[in-house]
Amino acid sequence: LAPSLDLLADVIRNPAFAPAEIERIRNRQLGQVANELNDPASIASRVMAPTLFGQAHPYGAVSGTGTLESVKAITRDDLIRFQQSWLRPDNATIYVVGDTTLRDVTKLLNKSLGNWTAPTAAKGVKNFDVTIPAASPRILLIDRPNSPQSMIVAGEVLPVKGNTDVLDLYAANEMLGANFLSRINMNLREDKGWSYGARSTVGSQEQDMTFRVRAPVQTDRTGDSIREIQKELKSFMTDKGLTPLELSRTVNGGTRELPGQFETSGAVLSGMIDIDQRKRPDNYYETLAGRYQAMTATQLDTAIRRVVDPTKLVYVIVGDAAKVRPQLDGLNLPVETVTVAGTAASTGGK
Repeated sequence: LAPSLDLLADVIRNPAFAPAEIERIRNRQLGQVANELNDPASIASRVMAPTLFGQAHPYGAVSGTGTLESVKAITRDDLIRFQQSWLRPDNATIYVVGDTTLRDVTKLLNKSLGNWTAPTAAKGVKNFDVTIPAASPRILLIDRPNSPQSMIVAGEVLPVKGNTDVLDLYAANEMLGANFLSRINMNLREDKGWSYGARSTVGSQEQDMTFRVRAPVQTDRTGDSIREIQKELKSFMTDKGLTPLELSRTVNGGTRELPGQFETSGAVLSGMIDIDQRKRPDNYYETLAGRYQAMTATQLDTAIRRVVDPTKLVYVIVGDAAKVRPQLDGLNLPVETVTVAGTAASTGGK
């Protein structure tokens, strides 16, 4: 452990940013961006994030890997500035899981990192006070010629923060779209056979959370699939909340999965980080089994209906526009055609 910490400290405090290494990483990242621009789900995500949050919001970045232009433009000086702004002792928390004690590991950390001092550069700040665009329900259509499937992604920003307790919201979404036996998946996959799998997710962001639905569907059923998604969401949010069977599945699943969530050191580490960053009590995970067992259908219905509004969803569709566009009539949503730089449609490729 001691020599490993010394090595880690050297990497953190003295990054070389060797020109040859920068180019190696740059080429690898350009390959990742190119792959994303050929993947319908990634293309949809690149459009959805700035659409929901706006480009000035920390969550509005088109992608964590950047664009082809931004990756090509990065310089060594840019990396140094980023490192000095963000990777610094006054911006760091150290989490440790292993066969050691706080006393022993503190001694080792003080030896390797105890004299680590902050640079003179200003510490980086994320501005979450940026105004989020008002919800503008519509369909954004991205042409992917000859695609055998359409990727449907719908999303909205929720009036809730991830650093609050959202266990009821997560649990309610299990039977709406997160679980294999959820209503959205059972409808589009098992009943209709239009998709290999569809799901809804409640984001895990620390700040402004999102609700999203993702459904890859066969091209000729794109419009019908949106209608079915809308139908399932509307019924769940109004008159057909959780049934006794769905509640039982949610409670049992949430309770019985708990022991398996902490089988590895990495899993325990993730739990620690979650507790610390979201300001949860130290015994948070110890209370979850009892909280699941006490859940009621009314409680979960209220939790999701309070924050999820299906009428505010923006739909992003990546598919063959010539075949998909006629199917969107009658959905009572305006349709906009969007071009994503670097994709086949924007470059004239197949």
